[in-house]
Amino acid sequence: MIFKLRYQEKGKIVKVLWIVNKVFPYPARRLGMKENVFGGWLEGLANKLKDISGVILAIATVYNGNKIAFFEDNNIKYYLIPGFPAIKYNKKLEQYWKYVKTQFNPDIVHIHGSEYSHGLAFVNIFTEIKTVVSIQGLISKCEEVYYANMDFSDILKNITFRDFIKCDNLINQKHKFKIRGKNEIELLKKVKFVIGRTNWDYANVKAINPDVKYYKGNETLRNSFYNKKWDINKIERNSIFCSQAGYPIKGFHFLIQVIYLLKKVKPDIRLYVAGQNLFDASIKSKIKRSGYTNYVLKLIKKYNVEEQIIFLGLLTENQMVDRLLKTNVFVLPSVIENSSNSLCEAMLLGMPCVASNSGGTMDLLENRKEGFLYPYTEPALCAEYILNFLNDDNMAVKMGKGARNRALIRHNSEKNVKEILDIYKDILNF
Repeated sequence: MIFKLRYQEKGKIVKVLWIVNKVFPYPARRLGMKENVFGGWLEGLANKLKDISGVILAIATVYNGNKIAFFEDNNIKYYLIPGFPAIKYNKKLEQYWKYVKTQFNPDIVHIHGSEYSHGLAFVNIFTEIKTVVSIQGLISKCEEVYYANMDFSDILKNITFRDFIKCDNLINQKHKFKIRGKNEIELLKKVKFVIGRTNWDYANVKAINPDVKYYKGNETLRNSFYNKKWDINKIERNSIFCSQAGYPIKGFHFLIQVIYLLKKVKPDIRLYVAGQNLFDASIKSKIKRSGYTNYVLKLIKKYNVEEQIIFLGLLTENQMVDRLLKTNVFVLPSVIENSSNSLCEAMLLGMPCVASNSGGTMDLLENRKEGFLYPYTEPALCAEYILNFLNDDNMAVKMGKGARNRALIRHNSEKNVKEILDIYKDILNF
């Protein structure tokens, strides 16, 4: 790679500090924490980057401990600083970052995600360090549509004991998104460099900071999704998969209406959902039940689709692959997305996909060629598109193949690592 050779020739080492929003598996294990199944693409990119000659990688995040923790494993240094969850700005974060800077002294800093205050705290005190922010979603835009067309009366009627005790009903959650959105806007106004992936995030970043230098950088997905391929002869017929049902902007309440419509023509329709089992009737689960869960359960009962929905719990990488390979159609009903990794992983497997046309999704999948796009407020249209795939194997295979071909190019790991290295090189030379 040009980047690697350039620094080898000069005998220089480039020290890259990542600031992320999750605790990586190795430090999580060392601290006895439960491993975070989300953000696997970050782990994939880190494992590629750490083996580049001339690059030293450190990864920092906040955690719920009371002192700075440091670990080193397999060519990666890990710094964990107190401050989780870093929603409201905390001046103590600045002191922790000064310690990390003194210990590692990075040449370039890459902040993955724009909405938490620990990234903003770093930028506030180290204006001289070359820093780039990767856009994951845009929380300031998510906040605007957080209720996802829910009636305010439904929000109030479904507040639970858990919501009251934790001060975490949907109104509180939207307010937290608003705080994080302010962090995000302040951060994007202060940085000079941003990495994004879609026309949607480009337009919104430029609206916040017209002077920012924007780079296109695609993500490398989890390894297992590259090695398997969806086969229509090995699926459970009339089955659908959705990756999240936890909060309103993921649009699960719209998908319940879709299942109701599909049940009329496909009585054996099944919807598999990754994440918490909302049907768990244990006392512990009922006590922990959120207002949105309450609302969803009432809708499921209203539309009489209890038998059609199966909650799978949190899935590991391999479990997710296995479930998708068995499923007829992948559905993304989100009210807003930038570039859904769940959709990208389904495309990479070659699945037929139906997705709401929100945010940057139109840049991921070409409508009627690689899958179907629909307005998220149109459950009847979503149901019709799903039926097209359920009833026409040739269409499902053809569009799934188109989706896979698109995804293989977009998520080519070698190309994407080189792309990141070239971005780092350009910023360092800026």
